[in-house]
Amino acid sequence: MIRWLRRHSIDLGPLRSSRAFTLIFWGRLVSIAGIGVLSTAIPLQVYALTGSSVHVALVATVMGLAGFAGALSGGLMADRLDRRKIILAARGSAIAGFALLAVNAFAAEPMLAAFHVAAAVDGLAGGISATALSATVPRTVEPTQLPAASALMAISMDLGMVLTPALGGLLYAVIGPGWLYLWVIAASLASMALLWGLPELQPGIDEQAAADPQIRQAGTLGAIRRTCAQAWADTREGMAYVARDRVVGPIMLLGFIQLLCASPYVLIPEFAERQLGLGPEAAGLLYSAPAAGALLASLSSGWTGRVRPAGRVLLVVLCASSLGVLALGLTSSLPLALAAMALTGVGDVLAEIFRYAIIAGRTPDRLLGRVSAVWSAQGTVGDTLGGPLLSLLAKVLGPGGAIAAGGALAAGLSAVVVLSARELRALRIESETPEEIIVPEADPSFRGADGP
Repeated sequence: MIRWLRRHSIDLGPLRSSRAFTLIFWGRLVSIAGIGVLSTAIPLQVYALTGSSVHVALVATVMGLAGFAGALSGGLMADRLDRRKIILAARGSAIAGFALLAVNAFAAEPMLAAFHVAAAVDGLAGGISATALSATVPRTVEPTQLPAASALMAISMDLGMVLTPALGGLLYAVIGPGWLYLWVIAASLASMALLWGLPELQPGIDEQAAADPQIRQAGTLGAIRRTCAQAWADTREGMAYVARDRVVGPIMLLGFIQLLCASPYVLIPEFAERQLGLGPEAAGLLYSAPAAGALLASLSSGWTGRVRPAGRVLLVVLCASSLGVLALGLTSSLPLALAAMALTGVGDVLAEIFRYAIIAGRTPDRLLGRVSAVWSAQGTVGDTLGGPLLSLLAKVLGPGGAIAAGGALAAGLSAVVVLSARELRALRIESETPEEIIVPEADPSFRGADGP
């Protein structure tokens, strides 16, 4: 039994061997503990002010569009500048958006426009930070530890989200949203304090840039002042790599489909009220349930590092996630709805583990920022388009019908993509040596006396 548990429980190796990864893990966990409250408070407050899921979706759309811009610009910066500085600057900027939400919530008459402004600020900052962080992780661990690192990054998300959305729904009904936004600010400051301890994280060498004497002489200021034409050329290079690679491209498309069709979160307040006949507390539980399922899956994810036919496994877990969304839309029972959302979380996190490990292992370090940007962008675009589409569909089919239709469509389209992508189906995960890795032995300061 003990042997079985060791083989299947999550691999904590990256936390033991890399101080940099440990700081990223805990910094992200603390940040998400605040974001989990935010993910409940904003839709509940907007729905309470307007009584419309369309307005909830529009705020999400603004955040998604800003996140798209942040992901693309963050990808360019992450491949040119110190990624540590980018992460800290972006997270500091996001606090301004959280402060605006807090001031607005305590006002006698909260303004809907404030949500759109805050969503734009936080989406842009979040897109930049997430892209830089995603590009950083592969350089802090050994190549063979990428699946384990991916699972631990998923766990940092799950631990942060498993209780805080439910707590946010409960506290929203008791103390109101203003104090919840103050909690988000406090969590963001604590996260920045942890990430401050990261070492300098310069990107891998861009051979073309290194060969250009003008760029070489310009240094950091020259990189910032690069023309829009050059920036567009850099972006095109990352997009071309994604489009050209017959494994990375389909993986990106699968993520887009999932978020476009099977992301029911903008409908949760309306679903809880109309189909379940319950209030903010139930909505908070529904927001937390995917993280609970994902947490259980992540804790038992030790087997993922030994899986070789990754494409086939991706099909199974994505279909499981889509079927969970379908089941959610068909039920009017809170326990069954929570179980369906938990199943969705299981599928989502397992798919994320495999997708991240494959992409990080196949992509050269000098392109990781831009490829991470495309990954973040496809997610934000899918979520941005999917939210309004589902909210409009809910006017015809009701919230449950719209959710069920989206889950069924996502399962079907995902199957089509995987079945048509021969190289992805045949893919076997193998260890590769990246261009440059930051490991504890390279810098003694990365290791404490007893590990992390």
